[in-house]
Amino acid sequence: SVPFMVFYALASMSTSLLFLAPALVSLALKVNDLVGIEAAPGKLSLVASVGAGLSIIANPVFGHLSDRTPSRWGMRRPWMLVGLVGGSLGILVVALAPSIAFVLVGWCIAQVFYNALLAAQIAVLADQVPQRQRGLVAGVLGICLPLASICGTFLVNLFSPHLLAMFLGPCVVAGFFIVVFAVMLEDRRLAETRPGSR
Repeated sequence: SVPFMVFYALASMSTSLLFLAPALVSLALKVNDLVGIEAAPGKLSLVASVGAGLSIIANPVFGHLSDRTPSRWGMRRPWMLVGLVGGSLGILVVALAPSIAFVLVGWCIAQVFYNALLAAQIAVLADQVPQRQRGLVAGVLGICLPLASICGTFLVNLFSPHLLAMFLGPCVVAGFFIVVFAVMLEDRRLAETRPGSR
């Protein structure tokens, strides 16, 4: 339905925003603030590369877990909400970090949990969208990434120069649309397998 596509697209764009807003602007500003402009590129590349490595592992792991989640709230909804909250707490750690070590820990937490959100959200496409419409919906979702890049930069600049707000503002805005989508989603439930059945 059209409302489903609209909210799915908004949630997808919001998830991309969670990744892109710190990666494009605020993370670099935080690292620069902690170690100075000369040391910042090396420290930033360390933080970014470790986080990227974890995301490569976390995404398929959480996709596998969400496929096998027997929750009464559905298979995808719990991971979307846990991922949103956990990832945003990681961003809070980054924003308040007194050292690069804390930035690294916070960014790793954010990458792991946001990938839990992302994996569950992507799985909704196969769960909810008829096969004949998946190409169209996937195309709409593909547009969300560049839009999120633009919106992320705008939001971070909107909260400038307050570093804490630059980190958490996008989390609040994106989180609103993700929660709305998760609540309205008629989530798939894992079918119960009776003993002796195949």
